[in-house]
Amino acid sequence: MLYRKLKINTREIISSKIDFARDSQYSPMRRIKIEIAYDGTRYNGWQRQPDAPSIQETLENVLRKITDESIAVTGSGRTDAGVHALKQVAAFSTNSKLTPEIFYRALNGHLPDDIRILHAEEVPMSFHPIRDAVSKRYRYLIDDRRPFCPITRNYCWIYREPLDIPTMQAAAEYLRGKHDFACFQSQGSPRETTIRTIFDVSVQRIADSPLLPSLIQIEVEADGFLYNMMRTIAGTLVLLAKSRGRSDNTKSRGRSAAQSPDYERMKEIIASCNRTLAGPTAPAHGLYLVNVTYAY
Repeated sequence: MLYRKLKINTREIISSKIDFARDSQYSPMRRIKIEIAYDGTRYNGWQRQPDAPSIQETLENVLRKITDESIAVTGSGRTDAGVHALKQVAAFSTNSKLTPEIFYRALNGHLPDDIRILHAEEVPMSFHPIRDAVSKRYRYLIDDRRPFCPITRNYCWIYREPLDIPTMQAAAEYLRGKHDFACFQSQGSPRETTIRTIFDVSVQRIADSPLLPSLIQIEVEADGFLYNMMRTIAGTLVLLAKSRGRSDNTKSRGRSAAQSPDYERMKEIIASCNRTLAGPTAPAHGLYLVNVTYAY
């Protein structure tokens, strides 16, 4: 058959979609998992919107062309407008006989260049990208150098003051473990509980590259994130780094993170469960969904 060949012309898929639609009533429903990378600059987030482009709607429109089916794509999370993804995970159900390899090729053949499919595979019908996720990892980038690099303006927070990395690192250490993170939750998407577990956190200045400047990189991996939690963590770390003078930081050098006043300040903010004590919600365009982990 035509579709057993891996090297295919995606136009042949579209021209033959009628044959697949005719046979679909005899095909069992299947579940396809896809991994996606996207530049969120020109999209109004992941979730479909009535009057603005979204990642979800773009994927569903292309799948309709490929399969002649009205397919709903479920993502592992709803990234906001301007947020990017290095690896978002999504899944959809279909009666199509197309193999995962053909879905991979056909989607990349018709999607815009700012959305790419990294991988496609068939999974059990019970697979759910949200409920089955064990952890998610987010990255936040900040450019605090002057002059800032204009190339990065849509891909990091352009902060107009130098930030002290040791302050941010000491404060970030208290984030580890199980806490009530209500202080980092924005209104608009309430959860049953605001308790989450952070498995890993890091703050570092990444080295210059031929194209990009030296940026501050914050990474957090947790079993789940509240609405705007990662962006507020970034804003709070910046707030603490900004509020501490260089002389104070020098005095605290050499102490362990748990002995640092920055660690204690973060502890107080989290214990308060008070959103007004935390920092601002950092701009969306500095945020990246890095990875979603599953048990299998």
